[in-house]
Amino acid sequence: MNKLNVFLLVLVLVSAFAVVTVQDRSRQYFIVLDKAQKGEGVLNDDYSRLKITQAKLANHQFIQQSAAEQQLQPPTLAQTQMLVVKP
Repeated sequence: MNKLNVFLLVLVLVSAFAVVTVQDRSRQYFIVLDKAQKGEGVLNDDYSRLKITQAKLANHQFIQQSAAEQQLQPPTLAQTQMLVVKP
């Protein structure tokens, strides 16, 4: 009976150690997940800001105003060349 008690004690200790290890690993994974979710929020904010900037820069009036400020003019017909691509 003494050997059985020692064996059961060892099993209980191994089981308890396994539970503690799994809980610690779970806690570490949760911390990593939380950091990743916060990073996702930051990236979504950046993406939204970039989409707004892109929409502003693609505005036709903004393009015309910038072209006028830089004194840009569309190319004339003499400056345009047609290229023929042969397959």
